[in-house]
Amino acid sequence: MNNKVVAASSAVGLEIEKKFKGSKRNKTIAKSCLKLCDEWASVRQDVIGDFTKSQAKKACKKYIKENLKKEVVGSALLSILLSVIVKLIIEWVIENYIRNLLK
Repeated sequence: MNNKVVAASSAVGLEIEKKFKGSKRNKTIAKSCLKLCDEWASVRQDVIGDFTKSQAKKACKKYIKENLKKEVVGSALLSILLSVIVKLIIEWVIENYIRNLLK
């Protein structure tokens, strides 16, 4: 991973610890989203600089939605995957990740 990806991941990882300290379930979802953001950025690192913030968020969100189920298969989280809470967590992680990545 390049330095920008590592820096974005570290910054959002610290924010996750603070924001979701009261909910283990939500913290797990947020960490899974962050891991997928890292994967997306690593795969797309050659073109990230060409994305607008909006394009990057949209592409990252699509990647997360396609792959998050794999992260929580077999857990109780699968039953709430499409809930409002999960959607809000995904949005929060992506917003913070892309903001830090495109600084």
